[in-house]
Amino acid sequence: MSDLLYELNARDEISSVSEEWLRFALANGGEPLGATQILGRLLWDFIGDPETQHIYRLLHRRVRAGGAPVRLCFRCDAPDRRRLLDLEISAGSEGGLRYRVRTLREQERQPVALLEPYLPRSEHFVTICAWCERVAVPAHGWLEIEAAIAALPALAEARPPQLTHSICEVCAQALHGALSEEPVRAVLGQL
Repeated sequence: MSDLLYELNARDEISSVSEEWLRFALANGGEPLGATQILGRLLWDFIGDPETQHIYRLLHRRVRAGGAPVRLCFRCDAPDRRRLLDLEISAGSEGGLRYRVRTLREQERQPVALLEPYLPRSEHFVTICAWCERVAVPAHGWLEIEAAIAALPALAEARPPQLTHSICEVCAQALHGALSEEPVRAVLGQL
């Protein structure tokens, strides 16, 4: 797979996207949008939870302040596969930013209904780390999805709970390093 590339202007509006980015979004449950429907929109229209938005805003501030590019490895799973991605955010022109996303590894698995974007959901919620894809399970901590389902069978019901995103302690600590002044490659999650 080619690199997924996109750029933001100084106001965090999307100013360019690669064809590969559009194909990846569509293949992974994203809205069937063309470049004309994405360009000019704020990045924040595509990042739902406030905690993740806040982290990206801090990363943007660090890069724009003249810091080195920020590199993060994080999980971006699909229902039928685990995926480890490498993200680099670097300075663009006129206060903008360049995003480059590369797939490092993929691993097939039995489809997990909890990650199916179009399934009807129950009224219950479960918290998933936006960076490593582990699920918060009371009395067990943060577990891989399959282990979380084994611990809480309700996660595998026909109407799985709704997902709400947060950040686990391990990923929070790794992101803290990426936000420091030292150029760091934060690794958030593994396959």
